[in-house]
Amino acid sequence: MAEEFIFDTTDFKNPPSSFRNREQVKILVIGSRQGINSIIHLLYRLGFAEVTAWSKPQVAPNSEGKEMMSITIKQVTLD
Repeated sequence: MAEEFIFDTTDFKNPPSSFRNREQVKILVIGSRQGINSIIHLLYRLGFAEVTAWSKPQVAPNSEGKEMMSITIKQVTLD
């Protein structure tokens, strides 16, 4: 199931010099489909991430199908 959340990104094990002070941070939202969509759209309106940057909602592990989850990855610059 984790493979569905892997995005096609640059090889971060051997990053170019412009990426050396950067780190990937994964943001995971868990809840109802409606709740997830609400948060994703709120974060979009706040300029945090495009709606299309989030994975398709999927059933959260150990939730017996009651919760969904969606993930996005942001790049942050480290000081």
